[in-house]
Amino acid sequence: MTSTVSVDPAEALRRRAVAGVFTRVMAVECGFTRDAVRWRIATGRWVRVAGDGYAPAEIADDDRSYGATLRRAVAATLTWPDAVIAYRTAAAISRLPVAPCDHTHVILPSRRASRAGLRVHLVPPPFGRDLTRFDGFRTTTRSGTIVDCLSLLPRREAESLLAWVRSRELITVRALQQACTERHGRWGITQLRELTAMAARGALSTGELRLHEVLSAGGLTGWEPDQPIVVGGRIIARADVLFRDARVIVELDGRAFHADFQGDRRRMNALVLAGYTVLRFTWADLTDRPTTVVAQVRAALRRVAPTGR
Repeated sequence: MTSTVSVDPAEALRRRAVAGVFTRVMAVECGFTRDAVRWRIATGRWVRVAGDGYAPAEIADDDRSYGATLRRAVAATLTWPDAVIAYRTAAAISRLPVAPCDHTHVILPSRRASRAGLRVHLVPPPFGRDLTRFDGFRTTTRSGTIVDCLSLLPRREAESLLAWVRSRELITVRALQQACTERHGRWGITQLRELTAMAARGALSTGELRLHEVLSAGGLTGWEPDQPIVVGGRIIARADVLFRDARVIVELDGRAFHADFQGDRRRMNALVLAGYTVLRFTWADLTDRPTTVVAQVRAALRRVAPTGR
């Protein structure tokens, strides 16, 4: 006599789900009746993650959490197997400092309507080398995601991201220039070119460009933009402007990566202990008091080198 061991539908679905996410079709294939599926959704036992993806209510958490972002990415892929996670969602997965979004951004090879928390972006091929696989779904690579965000984010947010990634050397100017060539004619190319040009000049924001203009107009020479400060073989900071011989650093306050108060204090202490003089200015200083900025920089340089500059 042959015995048949039945598998509990809930256990079967738990095993088949990806990161806890499944579709109605998957639930039926695991043994749930269509009425049982509808009842669980109607009563809130199963909640929609995005698109056709659902998850048990008990594993749902803060929509802005990292785990929730991964589940939405899985849901997008279960809805459209040819989807590629991109833009703000890919940035969150890569842990880039980009503001979260209520939608899951995906790239599709053909036009389809955005639906149930999924926002579609059409990107002309080829873009395959900008893709990678992550925990059951495809996503743009970190470098590709950075370029996408620099192209498409609002300008101030894009500048903040540029400052953050360049200060951590996550993307090179050459890579940005290559992206400009490859993305000719694509949406956002004008902003990408402008930001790349700033980075090539050693500026990471319009504020830093203004700082460079003020120093040059004031006749100050011998400075270098966007320089790593190395102590004991380790980069302890990046200087907006560095007078290397005088060990004078000029900083523009207000950048995204200056927002960490505690980290900024540690960074300042490390620079002072390493023998650097650090001057910090604001956008108002550069626009309303540029002669004062130049005078204070000159005074700092004279303290180290009496002959001045």
